[in-house]
Amino acid sequence: MAFTSETKKELENYISGHLPNKEWYESHFYPFIENKSLRDRLIVEFINARKIYKFFEGLQASDELLLAQIKTQVIMYVSIQEAVVNYLLFELFEETNTVKNLLFQERLVKIGIPGHKLEKIAKELEHDKKDIIPCYNKVQAVDKTKIRYEQKVAALLELNLISKGLADDLVKLYEYRNTVHIEAEMKKKLVYDLSMGELAYRRVEGLSIEVSNALEKLEST
Repeated sequence: MAFTSETKKELENYISGHLPNKEWYESHFYPFIENKSLRDRLIVEFINARKIYKFFEGLQASDELLLAQIKTQVIMYVSIQEAVVNYLLFELFEETNTVKNLLFQERLVKIGIPGHKLEKIAKELEHDKKDIIPCYNKVQAVDKTKIRYEQKVAALLELNLISKGLADDLVKLYEYRNTVHIEAEMKKKLVYDLSMGELAYRRVEGLSIEVSNALEKLEST
């Protein structure tokens, strides 16, 4: 059964009453993102996250509903943060040594040696009764999806795009996001509270402000 038209209108007025106007998004919401489709999508995600929060707030959510509110906020806001981090590294700063060090890393590559020769090597070399595997170091391209989030955030810090405090919060929030899986949450004994959703929301804006200021400084030097 759907809400009555009067109830729907009241809800819409309450939920949308505290959202910024269109001009705010154009001038303040990640203005450095030149990829219009990405920026438009991030704005939609942010608006949706705010509307969902206002709905739960209006219900004065508690217990199980409060858990749903916090988890939803963390998931949606951290997804925005992650997309921005990836954009900065792999579109704006991909040519820097900092990012190249993420994309190309030294790896051990196994050497294919005939079995009879490997047996001779094994007789000569021994370490704690473990098999010796011949290999060499080689710089290889790394799949972007395989780069750990904390490494990406550390790269932003190295590029002086964000502060240490923001970097720590981004990593912490990402860990919160990863524990939305029930098994992970129970294993880590994580207790969700309102401060998590609040932090996730604040760091969406904080990331935009810090990076915008950092880019302005770079442009002026």
